[in-house]
Amino acid sequence: MAKSRESAEKKTVKKSTAPSKKAASKANGKAASKKTGEKKAAAAKTKTESNAKKSTTKKAAVTKTSKDAEPKKTASKTATTKKTAVTKTKRKDDVSRQIEESNHEIYALLKNNSQSNLYDQQPVNNPQEDAKKKRIRNIAGASAVLIAIIFGLIFLIRGCVNSSQSQNKERQNIIRLAEKYMEKEQYDSAMDLLNTLLIQDPEDKEVNELLDKLIELKAAQERANAANFTVINGQTGPGSYDINIDTSAFKETFDSMSRELNAANEANAKNQEQLNRLLEAQRQEEKERQAQAQALEQQKKAEEVKRKAEEEELAKQNKKVQAEIQKVNELIQQGNSKLNAGNQQDALKKYKEAVACLPISQGEPKFSGSKYAEIASNLYEAAEREKIPDAKAVLMQNAVTYAQKAVEKDPANSKAHFILAMNAENSKDAATAENELELAVKNDPNNYLYYYYLGRRQQINKKYSQARSSYTSSIKLNPSSSETEKDIHASSYFNLGLTCNRLSLPKDALAAFRKAYGINPQHAKAYLEEARLLRKSFNDLDGSINAYNKVLNIEPDNMSALKECGSAYAEAGNYAKAENCFRRVIAKLGTTQDPMTYYNLSTVLYNQAKVTDALKYALEAYNTKDVFKASAEKAMIVYQYALCTENSGDKTTAISLYKEVLTLNPSHTKAKINLGIMFMEMVPPDVDTALSFLTGAYQEDKTNFEVNNNIGNAYLLKKDYTNAVNYYLNASKIKPKDTEVKINLAKAYTEFGDFDNAKIIYVEVINQNPNSYDAYIDLAKVCIALKDTISAEGYLTALQNKKPEYRTSEVKALLDTVRPKN
Repeated sequence: MAKSRESAEKKTVKKSTAPSKKAASKANGKAASKKTGEKKAAAAKTKTESNAKKSTTKKAAVTKTSKDAEPKKTASKTATTKKTAVTKTKRKDDVSRQIEESNHEIYALLKNNSQSNLYDQQPVNNPQEDAKKKRIRNIAGASAVLIAIIFGLIFLIRGCVNSSQSQNKERQNIIRLAEKYMEKEQYDSAMDLLNTLLIQDPEDKEVNELLDKLIELKAAQERANAANFTVINGQTGPGSYDINIDTSAFKETFDSMSRELNAANEANAKNQEQLNRLLEAQRQEEKERQAQAQALEQQKKAEEVKRKAEEEELAKQNKKVQAEIQKVNELIQQGNSKLNAGNQQDALKKYKEAVACLPISQGEPKFSGSKYAEIASNLYEAAEREKIPDAKAVLMQNAVTYAQKAVEKDPANSKAHFILAMNAENSKDAATAENELELAVKNDPNNYLYYYYLGRRQQINKKYSQARSSYTSSIKLNPSSSETEKDIHASSYFNLGLTCNRLSLPKDALAAFRKAYGINPQHAKAYLEEARLLRKSFNDLDGSINAYNKVLNIEPDNMSALKECGSAYAEAGNYAKAENCFRRVIAKLGTTQDPMTYYNLSTVLYNQAKVTDALKYALEAYNTKDVFKASAEKAMIVYQYALCTENSGDKTTAISLYKEVLTLNPSHTKAKINLGIMFMEMVPPDVDTALSFLTGAYQEDKTNFEVNNNIGNAYLLKKDYTNAVNYYLNASKIKPKDTEVKINLAKAYTEFGDFDNAKIIYVEVINQNPNSYDAYIDLAKVCIALKDTISAEGYLTALQNKKPEYRTSEVKALLDTVRPKN
């Protein structure tokens, strides 16, 4: 799903298969007209003799991989029947790029294929009578026997030679194909082919040498691949993952869009989450201020107890000191009463009278420092409560003045340092704030509140290791007995989690967030950060969605949680719930322009085939795209609109929009792929323009499956079979499990007249996907072109057994061609 990501590059990519054109061999017609006796003679001929008489088959339709997110189309183009239909492919990405799965393909061949080309060989009897026991009675009869033996030997030798030649040609074809696979680094495929030869002849020196070479190359490849392995969540694995794509266009659209949405989320989060956190910070600011005030009040009470104890100790010394202390305290108390009553000026006068009585005759300078700090604390708390800016400024200024006097008298007065630190925070003086907090902690190392605020300042200053230590100290010192202490305790854990996340310690961060909402079950921010962490660092979508929903249970209107939860649902493929989240966001937008949410809603609607609504919100996003400054983000919005427009049938506007995408982002590979496919779909196809876009995409990403497959399609339309085969082989190397590109490759071989290789590839397709029904028919046609009517009949019969109703009339016509006529 998308958030405002730099790429939104995981756009929908889909596949649809165009109807295949009939491919029939001219040689087949000739075979049908031959007499029964001639058929028997033809059955005795080898492949070598028939290959010289191969006829060119009619052009076969080529499956095109469909464009991004376009639903499955069943109607074929009204172009000339000999033109090749091309299966569209759109780019499927990159979360990130897709890697090849390491599973071996099974390249099974027909084990007894060569048998259909051999003469039936009967044992030749050659009895030799013992000269000592039998006599030759009839010279003429002996001569006849001898002649018969000679002809028999000649017949046997010819049959063996022809059989050997046929087997040798098939052997050479298999070796050549294996060498091609080896050149393309598809070592498993090549080894499977060679193994079929070694089963027939384990001592084949040439095959054994080639196999040894393959083993060495594969071992070197595996060593190189091992160097690229990474460790993810404690498990080793390759740095990217191959994704098996369903050949169904509709499902492919959905799967592809999920990846696109996920990629867009990752890019959007960089901008969206910053905005979200600012809003959350504002929401929490008042709560934290209240917690701070309560904590300060508790701290004040504790200090008051300590102060009284010190004063009592001091007063015990003599009555004069006791009277001085009492007078100062009375004046301060009077000042406090005035202050609480809102009479600031009278309060300041009483404080001034109190400090005029200082210094006390004994206990200096610590006592005077404590009195200055006490007054400073009262004024600071009053300033925090004051709503009128001017009055607030006066209170804070006086609080700072008394705090400064306190540290002049007693540099170890931690309370005064803390007040100076809070004033520096308000003045955005980060250096002074951090320094004063360090002094407060130094002089009162058991105060959890000072450590908490020091950790916050260090965190803001990006001193994450120090902040982690400060939060840990605050957590250890916090008794967590009162509600205020519990609030600070939970906040300490929450901020510790944020700090650990910055230090790339996801497990520690997750544990801290869970501690935070364990102390305060209503800590929505802790659940939100847990959700983000589970999704990004642990790839736990279910856990992430659960955490997002906990946030929404506490704060139903939390826009950040709604947007991100929608993205997570989309990534998990639950587009209906994703749609619900995004619609809830839009319902609360009012006049606010939010192109990213419009875009996200459009993509999930598109994935549900709600094309009209998808187009509506894509247009909303397009009309508000200027909210974004970056061209890449605008290109993402325009691309989605182009995709929806194309799918709605407005091809002209779609082409214009795709070109606008390239104006904003000249490296947008998918837009180039889509334009290439659209120009190939024109009637007549504009193949040269299509190739200009596709080759441009190839320069951007040479390992892109869709780019290679569609360039192969374009060259096939141009009848440039060599280039078509090369690009199809590239695509097959990128996705060895994809049967559609193999079908394209086989059809390219067929049109090129390379029926041997076409046959091998079709056999691979059927072995890999026994339900690839078109492949049975195309393979039968190739066998007919090779004069292998027995195999052709076998494949057509197998199709009838699997799917009796499939292309019935065509299958029947082909069977009538290959079966002997009575």
